[in-house]
Amino acid sequence: MMRVFRGWLVLFGVVMIAIAVAHLLFGQATYIGGGAVNSTMDSDLRFFNVLFLAYGLAFVWAARDIPGRGRVVDLLGLLFFAGGVVRLLAWAVSGAPSWFYVVMIPVELIVPVLNYGWPRALARGSS
Repeated sequence: MMRVFRGWLVLFGVVMIAIAVAHLLFGQATYIGGGAVNSTMDSDLRFFNVLFLAYGLAFVWAARDIPGRGRVVDLLGLLFFAGGVVRLLAWAVSGAPSWFYVVMIPVELIVPVLNYGWPRALARGSS
């Protein structure tokens, strides 16, 4: 089962990498429900997608050694969870986002919890 978890983390990282690359190369056109932005926002979005690319790469890297890099996986999950919380803040301040981002909120809040619990459940089961 640890192989399945490792595969999941790699897949998760690769999806993040693909999203970041699409946003970097094609800009605002790749944001579901997004509208036109000025050059400042375009620059900012592309800048932050370099960090999102690094985030995905970090998942792929951490998946190669889960026992040794488990805390990295936990920290990455905490960041993802925080992103979901901030999305809720944006909703409260600016109004409801596109349907896609409404769907992403539970994903951003639940996946990190699963990523935290899954390897711990495996470790308990093997001891």
